[in-house]
Amino acid sequence: MANQLFNEFHAHTKEQWKQQAVKELKGKNFDEMMVWNIDKNIQIEPYYASEEIDLQSTKNIQQAQNQRVNSNWNYREIVRYSSEKETNSLIYKLLRQGVDSFLIDLSDVLFYNVEIKKLLHNFKLSDTPFFFKVENQALDLVNELQNFAPYQWKGGIINDAFGRWMNTGNWDENHWQDSAELIRKVQNSPQFKVLHFSSHHFHNSGANVAQELAFVLAQAIETIDKLSQEGIEVKDILKNIEFSISIGTNYFVEIAKLRALKFLWEKILLEAYGFDISLTNTTSFHCQTSSYYHSEITPHCNLLRTTTEAMSAIIGGCDAISILPFDKNNDDFGQRIARNISIILKEESYFDKVTDPSAGSYFIESLTLEIAEEALKILEEVEAIGGIIEAFKQGFIQKEIRAENSQKQDDLQANKYIMVGVNKFRLDEKPFLKTLESTPIKHSDLELLPNLRLSESFEV
Repeated sequence: MANQLFNEFHAHTKEQWKQQAVKELKGKNFDEMMVWNIDKNIQIEPYYASEEIDLQSTKNIQQAQNQRVNSNWNYREIVRYSSEKETNSLIYKLLRQGVDSFLIDLSDVLFYNVEIKKLLHNFKLSDTPFFFKVENQALDLVNELQNFAPYQWKGGIINDAFGRWMNTGNWDENHWQDSAELIRKVQNSPQFKVLHFSSHHFHNSGANVAQELAFVLAQAIETIDKLSQEGIEVKDILKNIEFSISIGTNYFVEIAKLRALKFLWEKILLEAYGFDISLTNTTSFHCQTSSYYHSEITPHCNLLRTTTEAMSAIIGGCDAISILPFDKNNDDFGQRIARNISIILKEESYFDKVTDPSAGSYFIESLTLEIAEEALKILEEVEAIGGIIEAFKQGFIQKEIRAENSQKQDDLQANKYIMVGVNKFRLDEKPFLKTLESTPIKHSDLELLPNLRLSESFEV
């Protein structure tokens, strides 16, 4: 009976589907009505079929899927340091509320004023992963950890030298030597990462998905090359790497973005360095929900945004996730709601029970490869200039991101892009529109990347 039912449905090609769609549009332009541009070079079509995937694409997709093992992720709470006692007590409290790992933000603190032993009293780094965000104090921190924790650690050091330089213009001249020494010191702790490559400074200045991937990968390539010159073997560099990626509101695109990053990372390592990372699977991927798409005028809409962003990160295959509070107050309630998003997705929605739920989707698989192809073109441009540092010094990165952010602003103001509660569906229905200052931020002769939010022009 079932076979007879399916015999009534005949196979149709994509071209036949398109012809029928054109007929139904009654003279309206198909591309204008049905094709969606996520940037000038990447389009999303209304319909995808198996014919999208040729033999080469199938091989590439299988490579991308090999990077995804399971859907289990850690929730990483961002804790700003206040004092040893207060921060220690807060960590205890958060462990009981579903937090798996911690990012202790020490970036605004002079390290010699912090007693790490008191801060981590009754915690064992081999049980609970701790990440420490520092600024040029990583060696001091590791030396202190070795004094009272003579065992293997979980977690890592977050010393985002590239992000700090591109946001402030400050670069540590000893960065490469210190990074090499860090790797030597933590070689007996394979689950403790000391090389952290963030895309947040690109994302928060308005970069599109391909730019974000290209520039964060360029940071990793620059680091591998520089540390190799310091005498560190590639295999030792790779096992210390973690990528930290901002996840935006474009649900399917962000799933594909994370998948594309994993695919490109394996491709680069295999083709450029002869290293098959799929055999070791040592690189970790952390995701953070976007502040660029936060709205201060309708903060409760951010609850929906951060939820879909978290879902994109999890389905895309993150190892850890940090969810930003929905409002700028960053109070206990906002932090609790953010934490509960991860808990509900795991304990009630069972996102951790499904292995690679997006695998096999013609749409996501095609979009993954399209994003990867565009990111690779941009990466090749950066490398042709001389790498990420030279490309930033010459203003290439700033120019490309500035143009993309301007286009997003124009689309938002023209209602080509909709932000709920910002340019559409506001309570007052009269969004305030102001002209944003477009003068680039300078540090000496270097143009810096600004920390922006897309909705700012609609906020009083």
